[in-house]
Amino acid sequence: MRGADPAIVLIPGVGMFSYGKDKQTARVAGEFYVNAINVMRGAEAVSAYSPIEESEKFRIEYWALEEAKLQRMPKPKPLATRIALVTGAGSGIGKAIAHRLVAEGACVVVADIDEESAQAVAQELGGPDKATAVTADVTSEEQIKAAFEQAALDFGGVDILVNNAGISISKPLLDTTTADWDLQHTIMARGSFLASREAARIFIGQNMGGDIVYITSKNAVFAGPNNIAYSATKADQAHQVRLLAAELGEHGIRVNGVNPDGVVQGSGIFAGGWGAQRAAVYGVPEEKLGEFYAQRTLLKREVLPSHVANAVFALVGGDLTHTTGLHVPVDAGVAAAFLR
Repeated sequence: MRGADPAIVLIPGVGMFSYGKDKQTARVAGEFYVNAINVMRGAEAVSAYSPIEESEKFRIEYWALEEAKLQRMPKPKPLATRIALVTGAGSGIGKAIAHRLVAEGACVVVADIDEESAQAVAQELGGPDKATAVTADVTSEEQIKAAFEQAALDFGGVDILVNNAGISISKPLLDTTTADWDLQHTIMARGSFLASREAARIFIGQNMGGDIVYITSKNAVFAGPNNIAYSATKADQAHQVRLLAAELGEHGIRVNGVNPDGVVQGSGIFAGGWGAQRAAVYGVPEEKLGEFYAQRTLLKREVLPSHVANAVFALVGGDLTHTTGLHVPVDAGVAAAFLR
């Protein structure tokens, strides 16, 4: 027999709520219901509406061919029914994460300070049934709150937050200004704090647990040259993971991090000047920076946005239900950044 849970719930004075395995299924159920009501109204306007016999309803609902089709339907994807909000999702690592989560069945809120980029990624992901775009400067409490409110309006809530938004300032200590320091920390340390605080507030209210993932860096534990502001704020984010994992565990909220090596290909940060700065520090051509990073690793492999996205999915996909406070290295093996 079919499940007894209703697809449509009416609350007098409030409205209609429709439910399904994803937004598209719920939307279609609502459209069918509204159309059925319109048919009834039309019938009543002419004469009277009379439903078909219960036996006929059963025959239609359990039509043999339809049952055979349902039995051959694939199992739900691992992230079906889950809603993710990804900051900095308009390009690079964030965009790759959004694509991977949607591919695994999630609906995604693409949050980015660049409205045009966010909208473009949301369209790539399948439009409003799969993704929605929000303009969010992570340094603004108001914009962070508005992003989560939009997620609730579009998808009904949030289950996963990925803190990815950031910038990179590469300078020696004596060239690093207080403005550089403050900007780096305001965007990444403060920004991820604000997003995590709002996510935790929603997760606790929903009483369904949740996942927070920080995209930190091997620089959180690795002392490289001419990188004081960036590496210090990454260390801040890394410790936020531990602190929030300890505080939020009682609510079923898991907090983990991913520590990539330098992700050059497809990166908005590297394209925006960080690549040239790091190439100058290491004395290599900018176009060879990815190869340089690869050759200093144990596996001699370049880290791509998709590799970081794979790690995020591993943390939220359902197999690591008892893991929190963990940092997953995605650096092809940088011995100096080993956690132990």
